[in-house]
Amino acid sequence: MKELTLTADQAALVDEGTVVAAPSLDADDPTVLPLTEAKRLASAEFERRYLVRVMERSRGSVSEGARLSGLDRTNFRRLLQRHGLR
Repeated sequence: MKELTLTADQAALVDEGTVVAAPSLDADDPTVLPLTEAKRLASAEFERRYLVRVMERSRGSVSEGARLSGLDRTNFRRLLQRHGLR
């Protein structure tokens, strides 16, 4: 996941319609992930960061974290466990 974060951060800069692509995402580069895998990793990383922020805001309370995220406590707890946060 760390590699994906670095790649995504370096991938492109968009400023008022101007795109500056980083050389690390060259189509000939064998380290570029397939789109579905890149999406899965990006989604998992986003989800983990989101959960960390919610748990910080709720001061560690799973019930409050579930409420803030709009999820029931059981599903919220499952997400925490999936990401190794509980």
